[in-house]
Amino acid sequence: MVRYRFLTVAAVALGAYGVLGLIIAVAMLVVGFSTFGQVTSLQQTLESERGSLVQSIRTVSATLHDTAGATTGFQQSIDRARAAADQASRLANSSAGTFRGLGTSVSGVTVLGIQPLAGLGPQFSSSADQLQQLAIQLGATRDALAQNGTDVQQVGNDLNQLQQQLDTVAAALSQPGVLGLDAQSLLPFQVAFYGMCLLVLLQSAFSIVAGVVLYRLSRALGGEPLFPHIAPIKRATTIDAAAPDHVQVS
Repeated sequence: MVRYRFLTVAAVALGAYGVLGLIIAVAMLVVGFSTFGQVTSLQQTLESERGSLVQSIRTVSATLHDTAGATTGFQQSIDRARAAADQASRLANSSAGTFRGLGTSVSGVTVLGIQPLAGLGPQFSSSADQLQQLAIQLGATRDALAQNGTDVQQVGNDLNQLQQQLDTVAAALSQPGVLGLDAQSLLPFQVAFYGMCLLVLLQSAFSIVAGVVLYRLSRALGGEPLFPHIAPIKRATTIDAAAPDHVQVS
């Protein structure tokens, strides 16, 4: 005889399922709150670090700008020094030629067959040689200053390019949410997660309510059969089984 006893089992099963679902939903909520809290904290930390990094990059960019300006001024100073060295080299070379000519002229002066200034010729020649060496040294200095000016100009150009690259990086990092952890991108995940938790809670609550209803229904029906219109099957006893075939067991 099929009875309503299985309603009690079904009620207990639904209740257990609902309680388990509530426990799982609560655990999911706890884990979700903790995880999203950590993500939010990480987001705030990254935003703070991003602001500090942008400020540092802008500071370095300003320093490079000042250094590039200083190299420009230094290059101009080198150019002026190179021009002065070139002019001095030309002057020393010209003076050496003049002194050499004076030495020759003085040595050739003759008064009554005597060369009274002949002793000054070697001195003028020596001065001319010294001026010639000075002109050579000034020319070498001029060439070195020209090379230094080229190097300083190249350094200034490199610093300007580096400053432009740093400004580009700073402009890119100054955009909020550039690291991909802004609140707008995290919102869909939060909605989906909490929606799933709400669904589990509703299913668990429905299971508990259904279990309570089935349990009360089983208590109310007691031992009544599930299908009362079906007659119960009467089992034959041992005496009935031993009775003759023509005797009908009632």
